[in-house]
Amino acid sequence: MPYVYFKVSEQAKWGVDENGNYVPVYSKINQSVDTPEKVEALRVLLANVMRIKKEYITVIDREEYMQNVDDDEDLRDEECDE
Repeated sequence: MPYVYFKVSEQAKWGVDENGNYVPVYSKINQSVDTPEKVEALRVLLANVMRIKKEYITVIDREEYMQNVDDDEDLRDEECDE
């Protein structure tokens, strides 16, 4: 099952950089979403779980995710998907 990649806006106040500034958080979930309705349902679910506004969650492509994640463990997981 493919991953869905998403970004949580800095407005959600979930990520903080080394200077204490709020930053976006990039994550992924092992879920199939192949229609706009499923994408919207996933955003609503994630927002409810995270207790944030759904507008703070943006579904992104794998490329944007990979450009913003530097965790070796995440990168190894991605290699297994291909």
